[in-house]
Order: sequence, then C-alpha cells, then structure tokens
Amino acid sequence: MLAFDPMLAAQGGGYISTPKVVTVLVVLALWARLLTWADKDAPAAHLPRTLFNLANLGGMVVAFALFFYVPTFILGFLVLAILLGAEAGVYLAVRNKHVGLRDLQKQFRSFLEGFKSKKDSGAAAAGQVTIMGKDGKPLPVPESDSPDRAAYEAVQKALTDPIRKSAQRIDIAPDGDGMTIKYMVDNVSHVGGSIDRAAGTAAIAYMKWAGGMNIEDRRKPQTAVMKVVLDKQRHELRVQTAGTTAGEYLRMAVDPKGRHTFKLADLGFTELQRTAVQEMVKNPGGLVILSAPKGHGLTSLFYSILRSHDAFLEHAHTVEHDQEEDLEGITQNKLASSASAAEEAHQVDWVISQEPDVLGVSNVAGAQTAAHLIEFAKSKKRVYVCMRANSTFEALETWKKLVADTGLATESLRMVINGRVMRQLCEACKEGFAPDPAMLKKLNLSPERATTLYKAREQPIKDAKGNPVPCEFCHDLRYKGRVGVFEILTVDGEVKASLDAGKSLSQAFRKQKGRYLQEEALERVEHGQTSVQEVLRVLKPAPEGEAKPAARAAPAAAAAPVRNRAK
Repeated sequence: MLAFDPMLAAQGGGYISTPKVVTVLVVLALWARLLTWADKDAPAAHLPRTLFNLANLGGMVVAFALFFYVPTFILGFLVLAILLGAEAGVYLAVRNKHVGLRDLQKQFRSFLEGFKSKKDSGAAAAGQVTIMGKDGKPLPVPESDSPDRAAYEAVQKALTDPIRKSAQRIDIAPDGDGMTIKYMVDNVSHVGGSIDRAAGTAAIAYMKWAGGMNIEDRRKPQTAVMKVVLDKQRHELRVQTAGTTAGEYLRMAVDPKGRHTFKLADLGFTELQRTAVQEMVKNPGGLVILSAPKGHGLTSLFYSILRSHDAFLEHAHTVEHDQEEDLEGITQNKLASSASAAEEAHQVDWVISQEPDVLGVSNVAGAQTAAHLIEFAKSKKRVYVCMRANSTFEALETWKKLVADTGLATESLRMVINGRVMRQLCEACKEGFAPDPAMLKKLNLSPERATTLYKAREQPIKDAKGNPVPCEFCHDLRYKGRVGVFEILTVDGEVKASLDAGKSLSQAFRKQKGRYLQEEALERVEHGQTSVQEVLRVLKPAPEGEAKPAARAAPAAAAAPVRNRAK
C-alpha cells in the first residue's frame, strides 16, 4: 500500500492549460476590439450606436456563458468562434447596406500605418499634417513666436482639409491682393479659403524649403516629391512651383502614383460591355479608339486596357506625350508635349520597327502617324489610339477627318470606346425621394423601376440637440468616389457600309445592343449610385472652343430617343 505524501498533495495548477487560456484571451481581445471599433464606427456610418453596442455586448456575454456551460473546450471554443463571426457578419452586413465597405480597406491601411508612423507622426498636433523632410524624418513644428510659424499655419490650412477629403490636387495661387487655396476632388473644384499675400508667399517658400528647392528663384519652374502624414496615413506630394505675372503659385498632386491602377472590371463597364472588351483584347490585330473628354478617365481607361494584355506573352509599347504612371512589363516611350507632327511620326515609326504585339499612343496629331498606325494594325498587331471626344460617334468623325479617307480610316478599325466618369452619391448621407411623374417622363425612366431616386442632401446632418454634424464618410462633399459609364461601338461590316453610304449609325448601333452614354448614366440613377443633377453636370454641352457634344457631332445617332433603351 502506497504511503500518502503531503508534498505531492500540495502541488497544484495541473488542471489549468496555458495554451487554452491564451487562446480564449486572444478571442476576448479580438471581441473587445470589435466592440470598440463598432462603437466608433456606428455614428460615422449613421447606424444606431446604442442598439448595436447593446447587441454586440450581449452577444459576447452569451457566447462566454455558453463557453463555460458546454462540457468540452473544443465545443466551447467553436461556440465562441461562431458567435464572434456571426456578430461581426451581422454588423458588416447592415453597414454594407447603408454605406458600403469600401472605406474599411483604407481604415485598415491607416491602422497598419499607425505602427510605422508612431515614432514620426508626433511632430504635428493631432489632426494636423506632419511634413517629412528629405531625410525621411518629420520637420520640427516652428515655435509660436518663430518667424516661420505663419507659413506653417498657412501650409496646414492648405493641406489638412483637402487631403482629408481625398483631394487629387491642391493649388495656392495669387488672387488679387491675397492668395486662394483651391483643390480638386473627383474632378470637381472646391475653394479651401483664402490667405493674405504675405502668408501665402511664406507658405510657398516653406514648401520649397521642405522639398529641397531653391527658395530664392521665384520665376523658374521647380518640382519636388515630398511625403506628409495625416491621421496616421502617409501621402506623397508632387510639388510644382512657377512664377507668373501675378506672382508665384504652388501646385501639389496628392498621391499621383497608382491613380490609374484600375482593373478592367473596376472601371464601370456593364457585363455585356466588359465581355465585348475582353473579346477584343483576346483577338489580335486591328485598331481601337479610346476616347473621353478631358478629366473623364481616358488615361485610366488606356492603362487598364493595356494591363489586360499578358505582358509575358505580348510585347507591348506605348508612345506617350505625358506619361502619368509606370506600367510594369510595358515599354513606355516618352514624347515631348511640344513635339511636332513630324517628330511624332518619327517616334511612332521607330516604335513600330521594334515590332511590338501591342502599341498604344496617347494622342495622334498627324495624318502621317495615323496612316502608319493603320498599316501596322493590318499585320495582326493591336493598336490603341487615345483622343478627346464626347461620344463614340464624335471620336469616329475626328478620326475620319484626321485620316482624310473614310475607307482607310475604317479599314483596320475594330472598336470605338467613349467614357464619362460620374461622382457617386455618399451612401451615408444621400437622400431618397419619390420622383415626379413628369420628371420621369422627361428623362424616359420607367415609373415601375424608378420608384425611389436619390439626390445629394441639401441640409446639414444634425444631432439630437440640433447641432450640425459633418458626415465622416464624404466630409460634407455629398459625393464619394466615382464610377465610369461607357459607350461602345464595334466597327463591323454593317457600320462600315453605313459610313460608306453616308447613313446614320443608329440602327447598326442598336443591333449591337449598344446603349448611349445618357442611357448608361440614367441606369446608375435608377440604382441609386448617382443623382440626376450629376448626370446633367457630366453630360452637359462643352463650352465654346472645346469638343462639341455628341448630339452635334452625330445628330442621327446620338440624339436617338432615350425611351428606346435596350433592356
């Protein structure tokens, strides 16, 4: 019989599994992080904060009660995991219905950037822009009594609000006795306020100093690339300065890299259009015209279609007047913006001599260049030509005039694409309304489908006490992000026959199940993505001196009634 050993009886702790405890604590930490994030996110997403807080906290309490109630650890852990996933899924589903989930990727990037920028983002006060020096370290904030303080404050005024609103460009320019801050968001200009001439001049000098430019030279154009940090997120600024008769101005492009890194599926093509474009990309040979008015995503369309080609299997070249981005696997040949038609033809001829499988040209100014591209496209080589136009029909007419021979212009032509880019309504604060029957009739919208349309809100959001509350999703711009709409004409035998006979292309276009830009845009209105006001803004006639609207370029085609919309 074994003797009782009191020392062995005193030893304890064997019933506790450290790995299990750590695992449960990790789940608890994740759940707590979800609760705190949802608590802050719900008001920004215009969701009932109190209701979700109670539901999320209640779900966690029930989950852990069940965890301790079930007989085995594995089953209890599964209960925790399932209920955590269900709770997160319910919240995200409701959030997606109200405001979408696109901004969460940006939030996650900001969260990761926070770890990298903790040591260097403290140079500026919370909510302000930290300006990074050439050595990658934050520049010190001038003291309140420093001569540089006024310049620093002017820079903060120029950068903070526009960058937070996702501005693509920020300008500080002379305006009378002072200077005006302007910025572009989704190709729409906004005024960011004004500053006195002394403060504006000092702000430009401060940015030139931070970027390593020559402060004393106020006439010669200068450029620099800088980094700034705002709300734990890094941004790149491409800074340009130059002198004018009115004074020196400053222009900053915000995050210029990656601005055109769209996939074909993200541009806004309908399923039918995307299939047609993908088939065009797969079939070698022929010339394709890509067109859009200025500021409506022509470069993004150009680069996206070029990326659709397999860079490993196809040798691709471009000839670009203003290269905006580096394209991996594609040889980009730069051409000066001031190049003559003869210089353009010489450059294109040299690129053709390299026998690429795909050749993209950002602009064609000379008939000789056009003729060479047409001839090259006959040899099972794909050629893309970009041009500014308001419709596929206007782009086709412009191409015909450039070539000066309709038969030659369409001999190798396979497709013409024209696009517009419209702002999307902010999902968090857009307002629904029942459209007037007369309005629907005027727009040729179906009363059965368009029972509720949406518009940008006209009044500020207010809290329970009646105080104005800014929308944290769009920062009170009412719109957030853009979406493309496209018009595609496939140049088949019937289109060529109509052109040779001088007939309208409307019937041939409809046989291809083609839809005009206005029809595509109104489809977005029906789906609540944008507003009637935005469609009217985007499709309004161009000012005198610019490209004429589609209805003037091809009356028989572009003026076709919208009520004949292809379903």
